Amino acid sequence: MLDTLIKNATVIPMTGEGEVYYGCSVGIKDGAIEFIGDGHPEASEVIDARGDIVMPGLVNAHAHTAMCVMRGYADDYALQSWLYDKVFPVEARLTERAIDAGARLGMAEMIRTGTTSFSDMYFCQPAVAKAVDKIGMRANLCNAVLALGDDYVFEKDRAVIETDELLKEYGVKGRIRADVSIHAEYTSRPEIWKRVHEWAKEYGAVTHIHLSETKREQEEAKARHGLSPAAAFDKYGIFDTKTLAAHGVWLEKSDMELLAKRGVSIAHCPVSNLKLGSGTADVAAMVRAGVNVCLGTDGACSNNSLDLFEELKLAALLAKGRSLDPTALPAYEALKMATVNGAKGQGREGETGVIEEGYRADLIMIDASSPHMRPIYDPISSVVYSARGSDVRMTMVDGKVLYLDGEYKTVDVKEAIREVEEAAVPIVLNE
Repeated sequence: MLDTLIKNATVIPMTGEGEVYYGCSVGIKDGAIEFIGDGHPEASEVIDARGDIVMPGLVNAHAHTAMCVMRGYADDYALQSWLYDKVFPVEARLTERAIDAGARLGMAEMIRTGTTSFSDMYFCQPAVAKAVDKIGMRANLCNAVLALGDDYVFEKDRAVIETDELLKEYGVKGRIRADVSIHAEYTSRPEIWKRVHEWAKEYGAVTHIHLSETKREQEEAKARHGLSPAAAFDKYGIFDTKTLAAHGVWLEKSDMELLAKRGVSIAHCPVSNLKLGSGTADVAAMVRAGVNVCLGTDGACSNNSLDLFEELKLAALLAKGRSLDPTALPAYEALKMATVNGAKGQGREGETGVIEEGYRADLIMIDASSPHMRPIYDPISSVVYSARGSDVRMTMVDGKVLYLDGEYKTVDVKEAIREVEEAAVPIVLNE
């Protein structure tokens, strides 16, 4: 007997372009997809989709989840001023309690808007891992190494200590797993990159970095190394292991070719990049070059939202607008960025990102009855261009329902908001 059967669904499996199954059932057992078809096998629990759209959960390939405690705090600043004058001073004051509360609030937002798996780069990640475990999401967690100042000592860095703890506690294979992280080329140096890379080689971990986010970053790296940030990282072997690089706004053609050759994934974060005035990544050119492009929200301090549906539509539109070609990024290719490609970027290909027998049951259901969704001629196009995060009726991870029709099953949202207001807001305001 199945644990759960979702029936009467319009299924977008993400296993092939244009594939949509109507009046379909999806059966789940032991957290995995066991049945896809027209029948109604016996199950302990039955969820009637009523014709709504069932698809793989979205993958947020680049987030600073707990930064939602700074949502709206530092709007309308350029990246360097935003980071050094506003964000870094607050982050130096944040407590574990504040970060834990922010992480829980951020996960609630992601669950509500259809994200089932996320790659998170922030602080106090062992505590965040415990929250992820309780809430039930899928997550790749890391604390980025920043080596600022001549007095920097690798072994005493909180990021280093936390990374070591995460790697030993969670490894790189489970629902919760550890990534290693270099914050960026401009916040560290090659001898530190090598130390982090040793972890990636030893554990087989994904290396999560920021890359070519601004023109200034791109040009200053050339002045320092005679190389672009991508070429500098490659020179020191960072791309010899699986790497997930956020942004890529100012990548040059040679950078894109290099990333494709090395199998580096780019986490495209269009809302954040636009809000910070960093520019628009040439996603169409990346795809042509063979780069695996994913989608990320970045942090809610530079985005104000963790709703990946906003990124999905905007990514498709920007690719068309930048190239002056409406065919530059078709709906299915955009949706791959939010699902299949994101799973690959996380090192989770074969695990999540598609609806296929044997994959983990990370699924979402989208309300197809909303006025802005009707009529539906092509469910894939409707998801990309019409759907909103607020249309998500159900979010499921590992076969466990985390959110259904307005009810959070695993997180107390009111408590998370109260904790953020009490533990984080005074710190942000330095009261």
